[in-house]
Amino acid sequence: MNILTDIITWAETKSKFWQTGIDMLIRNNTLTAADIGHLKEICRSEVGLSNKTFPAVDFASLRAFVNHASSDKDIIISKIHNIDNINALSLGSSLDFADKGMTVVYGDNGAGKSSFVSILKHVCNTRGQKPSINDNVYDVLSKGKDKKADVEYSDDGTVFLSVSLVNGKVSGDALKGVDVFDTSSAHHYIAGEDEIAFIPQGLSYVEKLSAVLQQIDREFNAEIVQLNGSKFDISLLGIDENSAAGKFLSSINKNTTLDDLRSSGTWNLVLAAREKELETIIATLRATDPEKTIVTNAAKITRYKVLKDKFDALESVLISQDKLDGIVSTVNTFLTTQETLRLSSEGAFSGLPIAGVGGDSWKQLWESARKFYNGDQSPGEFPETGEDSKCPLCFQDLSADAKARFLGFENFVQHDTQQKHNKAKITYDALVKQINAVSFDFTDQEPTSTELEGALNGYQAAQVVYLRELEAQRNALIAGITAGKKFDALKAPVLTENSKTRIDEEITKLDKDIEELKTQSITDLIATNEKALDELRNSKKIFDYRPKLAREIYRQKKVGLLATCSAQCATRTVTTLSNQLASTYVTQNLREKFQEELKGMGFRNIKIETETKGVKGKQYHYLRLNEPNANGVALKDILSEGEHRCIALSTFLSELTLSEHKSTIIFDDPVSSLDHKWRDKIAKRIVTEAKIRQVIVFTHDITFLLMLQEHSEKQGSDLDIKSLTRKKQETGIIAVNPPWDALPVGKRIGILKNQYQQLEKIERTQTEEVYRVNVQHLYGKLRETWERFVEEVLLNGAIQRFGREIQTQRLSKITDITDMDYQKVDENMGKCSTYFLGHDSAGTLMQEPPPSSEFLEDLTALETLITDIRKRRK
Repeated sequence: MNILTDIITWAETKSKFWQTGIDMLIRNNTLTAADIGHLKEICRSEVGLSNKTFPAVDFASLRAFVNHASSDKDIIISKIHNIDNINALSLGSSLDFADKGMTVVYGDNGAGKSSFVSILKHVCNTRGQKPSINDNVYDVLSKGKDKKADVEYSDDGTVFLSVSLVNGKVSGDALKGVDVFDTSSAHHYIAGEDEIAFIPQGLSYVEKLSAVLQQIDREFNAEIVQLNGSKFDISLLGIDENSAAGKFLSSINKNTTLDDLRSSGTWNLVLAAREKELETIIATLRATDPEKTIVTNAAKITRYKVLKDKFDALESVLISQDKLDGIVSTVNTFLTTQETLRLSSEGAFSGLPIAGVGGDSWKQLWESARKFYNGDQSPGEFPETGEDSKCPLCFQDLSADAKARFLGFENFVQHDTQQKHNKAKITYDALVKQINAVSFDFTDQEPTSTELEGALNGYQAAQVVYLRELEAQRNALIAGITAGKKFDALKAPVLTENSKTRIDEEITKLDKDIEELKTQSITDLIATNEKALDELRNSKKIFDYRPKLAREIYRQKKVGLLATCSAQCATRTVTTLSNQLASTYVTQNLREKFQEELKGMGFRNIKIETETKGVKGKQYHYLRLNEPNANGVALKDILSEGEHRCIALSTFLSELTLSEHKSTIIFDDPVSSLDHKWRDKIAKRIVTEAKIRQVIVFTHDITFLLMLQEHSEKQGSDLDIKSLTRKKQETGIIAVNPPWDALPVGKRIGILKNQYQQLEKIERTQTEEVYRVNVQHLYGKLRETWERFVEEVLLNGAIQRFGREIQTQRLSKITDITDMDYQKVDENMGKCSTYFLGHDSAGTLMQEPPPSSEFLEDLTALETLITDIRKRRK
């Protein structure tokens, strides 16, 4: 029994919600947003929030799937073929893999590597997210067309079968025992603040289930928060919480039924008639209710006093003796100062040729002249009576007589008599304005007058007479004030009617009634009937609001069911399972294998120790610093990206050592973004693994490719290099040869011989310019081949570009090099440098390009020298 079988057995006793999650995780490794939404719907269905039905998990099928993934058979992958409409991969392209050792698939970015890897991630076991497979964007007819590919495999090396991938669906589980490793798929984590950890593949499903449960729990709780935001505010109904209806409203919860709502909110014709009856009873009681009458009388008194205050205001202006005495004083003072001013003016301006000088109009003219003369400037001397002064009005020269008169005018205006007159006139004008402003508009008080009419018969007619007599008094005062004659004295008129007096009498009566009513009470009787009426009306409110209250009951039921869903997302049992599985499967053997892998990868600079712990469904096999001064130092802060990748790969490989099979493993750009030191360490480890199982490596890194090539040679491991290329709208084309930089000298010569055939044809059929470009290109390739000859043959591989060491043991065989060998190398590389593309020679040195036959002779010269040297060294 393996870890996945234990997980399935555990899941069989759990809810369908959890069972489906485990099924999806084991089959697909990760869950999409749509998968998580599907799980939520299953949980809703189980608690009654949804009417949807979902099929039960087929545990027999799931166990069969796991058996394929954990089979002890050694599976190899022979090829990817029958490709149609997958990204931009070439139609019908076939990518073959060596049945043992390592196959390296090399290609530049955009050559189609990722598309091939995408196919493998779907049909094999990937620990990361499965990439999407898209239509061919260059083919307008591809939309809606099936996206297909077959992966051929064998578990005995004799019989070969295929797994088909059609539109993301895999026809079988036979390749689930083949693992794909890339930068995102290794199960390594930075946990907490100072831990770097990994978890075995099987345990990762438990950890992912825990993460999914927590995410779904957050989403359920977000729904609850949103629903609580739409809670119906029962206070809007205005129902007393102590009433029967109020107690029902406050008791509404997820268990309340619609029958409860109906029984608490009923209404019919009988109840409507009872409401009318109670209203009549209460109205009758209130009519005799002393407290109600007290309140009514107090309100009347307030209204009557407002009207009385307006009458007071009228009388204070028109008939109060103090006011009348003030009118006499103001008018008489004004007329006295006016007469004094006239006499003073006549004395000052007698004999003048212009009449009216000294009057009000004349004084206004004088002040206007003052303003005109000074303009916008600060006030100066006015009028000027100096030697050359001019008239301020006409600007003519002033005679001595005119100057004297101007001074007389100014003195008059400034004289005390004038000032007294001005002051008296201001008071007089204010008086006239006040009397004229008295209003007899009582429209806004008509309701009060009408109310008084009901209490005092004939009141409204008497008020009309009262106001008419006051208005006559106002008119008489205006006439007397403006007549220009002094008053001897003014006496208040005797009014026929005085409405203010009648209002005072009514207010006194009402006050007396209030005092008497305070000794009476029928409050209890009214309260009993009002309570019955309120209960009736509250029941009607519930009846009227039944739709909203029903929605509130539904909301609370939904909140309760969502809370049940949330409770089902608790991860405690998942953590318990994780701990149990870790105790069984994360053994000391795995820890030791992990440490061995770390050391084998060169992880020696830092002392670390491994431990295991479970946190919310996650089982961490984590690393911790074991250095004297490591307290408070986070391991994640001192490790490089290469060391992180080293941990990831060690995790992956340590688990493989515990499996019972030696099936294929696939690496997708395992050293992306790493420096050459880590590339070399990882290359060496992968080549070591290729000696015991089939290994497939996809890479765009030529340096890493050469490192794999070097270590394969050193370890005697089989290596097959495939190269991908592309056209403008087509990728994944299998190149005839591996990348040029990875080819040994012998294969390069073979390629150049083939290209010579094309060159000879170009020489015969194309222009000289086209031929020149092609022959220059081949001489460049020939020069690079001579360079590789020097490394590989002449120096016997003792020193190589991209190499990290000098292999001194190879020097023993280079003692046979002659001067003639040096001369041939120098002459031929010099000739290649003359002709190869990239040298821009001076015009005087331009030569005709050599014929194709000469290129063949130069190529043959290299081949002959190689044969000669190798014969010597045998």
